[in-house]
Amino acid sequence: MHALHGGHNASLDKKTVERLIQKLDGLSKLSGIPQLQRSHPYLPDITRDTKEHLRQILDKTSDLSHNQYLQVTVHSLLGKTTQCSDMVNRQGVAARRNLTKLSLIFSHILCELRALFPGGRFQGNSYRITKLEASKFWGQTFGTRCLVRWEEFRAGLNSVHPIGDGPLESALRSTMDLTCNDYISVFEFDIFSRLFQPWESLLQNWMLLAVTHPGYMAFLTYDEVKDLLRGHIHRPGSYIFRLSCTHLGQWAIGYVTSAGNILQTIPHNKSLYEALKDGERENLYLYPNGLSTNPDLSELTNPTSNTVIQVTQEQWELYSDMDSTFELCKICADNEKNTRIQPCGHLLCDSCLTAWQKSDSTCPFCRTKITGREEVHIAVPPEKEQTPSPSDPTDQPDNDNSNTCGAFTQNVIDDKEVDWIRKRPLPPPPPRPDTSSTSARQPSTRVLPSAPALDSSPTTSSTSSAPWISGSSVASQRVRLQAQDVINRGQSPCRPTTTRGT
Repeated sequence: MHALHGGHNASLDKKTVERLIQKLDGLSKLSGIPQLQRSHPYLPDITRDTKEHLRQILDKTSDLSHNQYLQVTVHSLLGKTTQCSDMVNRQGVAARRNLTKLSLIFSHILCELRALFPGGRFQGNSYRITKLEASKFWGQTFGTRCLVRWEEFRAGLNSVHPIGDGPLESALRSTMDLTCNDYISVFEFDIFSRLFQPWESLLQNWMLLAVTHPGYMAFLTYDEVKDLLRGHIHRPGSYIFRLSCTHLGQWAIGYVTSAGNILQTIPHNKSLYEALKDGERENLYLYPNGLSTNPDLSELTNPTSNTVIQVTQEQWELYSDMDSTFELCKICADNEKNTRIQPCGHLLCDSCLTAWQKSDSTCPFCRTKITGREEVHIAVPPEKEQTPSPSDPTDQPDNDNSNTCGAFTQNVIDDKEVDWIRKRPLPPPPPRPDTSSTSARQPSTRVLPSAPALDSSPTTSSTSSAPWISGSSVASQRVRLQAQDVINRGQSPCRPTTTRGT
């Protein structure tokens, strides 16, 4: 199902895209064919949405001939629409399976188009890879390009993660090339590095989870998982896992319950290894694809220590001037920052991020969509008199933010966080204590204005009550205001939800 080599050299013009749109329109009108599954990815829906997105791209792209990604994708889609048209007229299990796989590939292509052409405008050269180490690798190896041939990508990855030749390379290519066009896009690499994190043991994780693990299933849909697990319905604890169709970059796990039901779930805020180990402890995931032996994944236990955020002297002094500290979470002002939001890199504590994500999927500081989180440790600088003098070369900033021995030096001052802190309204001054009253010795309660919304749009001010903390500084009081707005929304961390559209 791969595109022909050299397809990227073929010319691309509006007429070619219009021809593809016509073919997609024909597939979008298919219905009632027994080979097509009704659940996602449903080929008529996927091809209709792809057709509409291509129309958006045509409306907002004046020159099609210079966009390599669009050239490769359009010619790949032309070949795959022809394959689909041939497949719908065939009967049998093999034809249905091939058509289902094609539907999945179309779904992956649509997700990629939306990611690299949001709203129809090309932004592939500025796409942000979620994992910082993976992002650094792509930028240093391929620059701002969003698409490279497999051979070039393999050579680049092999320089940091030796791949080897033969069947192993073919298996890796099959796992990464979700759109089956002999290229690797920045989007596909982002998905792969999120699924098989952490970066330090990327291919080892892939080997253990996708090559040798009997529970891994490639290019499988929700309905196919149910059909497969029905064969193990009398063995509760049987399970398989696959890439989620609706949430690319996340895993979906299907399993047989003790009551003989088949459920599927997407684990959130944890790696697949953690989800599988938790499920094993709870007697949910015991028999991969019905086999008696559960693989030993102990090699994935704590494969690397938490990333260390090295605070620079400049950052330390800036936050000290605001009567705050860099390592303190600016949401709750109680816990230390221990979580980095991906891909924007902003820092806060795990509790606040969990509470925040109950009602918002974007970063509270910059409004970037949250695609993941990473545990970190803040390393504060030594006292100023102990730091090297400006003439000492060791005092020069690490401009490339290199990750050495697990340490990541964040040298750019977090202007958005600083601006966010400074713009919050000051609380009224505390009342003068009345020493004649017994109650005056207790902290009084004041009605304070709540912090404004975290985005830059004007909002209406509201009020909320908060305990006045005697002796706290103005900056600390400011920080605590926003804590209420976030934590009051939060509840206990949610468990993975069982969902139909995985």
